[in-house]
Amino acid sequence: MPSDYGYINARIRGQHSRLMKQGAYEELLALPGFLPMEKWMESSPYSRQWQLARARYQGLEALEWSLEKNFCQTTELLLKIAEGRPHHLIAIILRRWDLSNLIAVARGIHGGWSSAEILKSVLPAGSISEVKLQELASQPDLAGLADTLYTWGDDFYQPFKQALEEYQKEKDLAPVELELYKYYYSQVFKKLPLWGGDSDSLKGLFQREIDILNVKALKRLKEKKDLKPESIPEYFIPGGTLLSRETFIRFFDRKEGPKVLASLKWSPYYGYLSGKGSDQRTEENLEQEHFRELSKLYQGNPLGIDLVLGFLWQKYYEVINLRLVARGKFYGISGDQIRDQLLLW
Repeated sequence: MPSDYGYINARIRGQHSRLMKQGAYEELLALPGFLPMEKWMESSPYSRQWQLARARYQGLEALEWSLEKNFCQTTELLLKIAEGRPHHLIAIILRRWDLSNLIAVARGIHGGWSSAEILKSVLPAGSISEVKLQELASQPDLAGLADTLYTWGDDFYQPFKQALEEYQKEKDLAPVELELYKYYYSQVFKKLPLWGGDSDSLKGLFQREIDILNVKALKRLKEKKDLKPESIPEYFIPGGTLLSRETFIRFFDRKEGPKVLASLKWSPYYGYLSGKGSDQRTEENLEQEHFRELSKLYQGNPLGIDLVLGFLWQKYYEVINLRLVARGKFYGISGDQIRDQLLLW
């Protein structure tokens, strides 16, 4: 199978042509309830998964399962049509769903949720399958989760093992999640020199994500009353472009903090951190801006990874949007209220 981007991106364009247009969302929002949306699913690009879902589930659960199944099959297709470096790059990008799924499972186990409840918060679009996620979700504690990863030879075992001792002391999940993020991004940047012409697009993507995570950490830690100064450096994730470790630490100094904040006035994160005036932003705004930047990559280099990245995120948010519409219709929320929550590009 060809590994060149000409072939891969031709297949992606075919998939992209099936994504929903703005007018289609308006038609869905105007539907008078959940049953008409079920009818819509029968002739939609999700029809095959919808038929499968109805044999296993009912109502909203069936609809959500079919959307998620469609997305997972899309990611499987991306891996299937690529070989060589493109295949490797796509696998690394999809690994982020393993990361978010492991965090979701850890939160569920920590919170004492049932495995069924935990599985509602995962999306098996990475290399850890739905069956494996079920096994992880059924573990009695995080030590069991780490042991299972070790048994599989999954390298996410390393950050779990590293953070477990700290977790056992305070029963605080933050160190576990931080170690997972740090490990994932360290692996990504370690491989960056191998990515040739695709390096710039991917480097920018991952740097922006790290900037957002560090900015969120600043905001949350600032509001933490029992924050220990000696623990602050541990919350910093290396690799971004916005903050150095030193700047991150200075933000919490009574005298230096305002200077650090003022130095970020040029950035899109200033409004979020300051929380003042008309430029006030939320975490949701940051995520939406990041998504819009990612979706623009579809118009990028036609002979590189850009088009794959742009399509992947547009597809992901189509699924998120359809899930919002489905839930809105199921619970009787008006079309205008649902429209406000959709993320369109």
